Amino acid sequence: MLVVKFTVPVLVIHGGAGSWRNSAEDRVRREIGEALDRGYAEFRTGSSLEAVVEAVSYMEDVGIFNAGIGSVKNSEGQVEMDAGVMYGRDMSVGAVASVRAKNPVREALKVLRDGKHALMVRTVWEDLRIEGVEHGSDTVGAVALDAEGGLSAATSTGGIRGKLPGRVGDSPIPGAGFYATSRVAVSCTGVGELILKILPSKEVDMLRGMDFPLEEAVRAVVGKMTSTFGSGNFGIIALDYQGNSSWGFNTEAMPRGVRWNQGKRVMFWEGS
Repeated sequence: MLVVKFTVPVLVIHGGAGSWRNSAEDRVRREIGEALDRGYAEFRTGSSLEAVVEAVSYMEDVGIFNAGIGSVKNSEGQVEMDAGVMYGRDMSVGAVASVRAKNPVREALKVLRDGKHALMVRTVWEDLRIEGVEHGSDTVGAVALDAEGGLSAATSTGGIRGKLPGRVGDSPIPGAGFYATSRVAVSCTGVGELILKILPSKEVDMLRGMDFPLEEAVRAVVGKMTSTFGSGNFGIIALDYQGNSSWGFNTEAMPRGVRWNQGKRVMFWEGS
């Protein structure tokens, strides 16, 4: 666990908790860095919401993460993706589940901006070239804080390899795979069936609302997931309204990065 305070605006992203043993680490690091740059550029004209969507959308497009064209296939050899996005200031939320779309996170943003519903299932079904990842990656996500104090979170995934058709994990569920309020923005990665039982994103917000430091909140949630379900199943990034960022995972690695107005940092293993 690590906590660092950054000056706004700030963007934090992850490429999924997992083993990553067979990954091309150098390329993953480069793509994390590029996603940070793409997302951060949105602060010039947009809010934290545009920043997280752009960063996640880029990770959906590169094919090395379990999201977008890199998504794993279900038991029938098809791809069904989930994504969710949330803006903390007004707690507006949009999510899609079991869709086949080039950029599920952008479809989730459409749901948010429409404002009529929060979660839509099979709203898009496109003919896509899906590459599918072979290494130990998982869900991708982003959290951001803009200069006006607005927090946003976004998460996108291809789910679990070999899942039954119609299976929906934690990624499109507010409070589970993602969450944003006026206090904190959170994105999770890991085994959806377990995350749905704990609602770690909501728990971080609750603990932060009780004045627990962000680092302690993240540590408590990672500890709860590990003590309840064992290791190898969870990762999390979080950012609060003061610019404090923290992350943690109980897997071998979780590619992640942070960009702020004075620099950029990309990490892969614990502490690096």
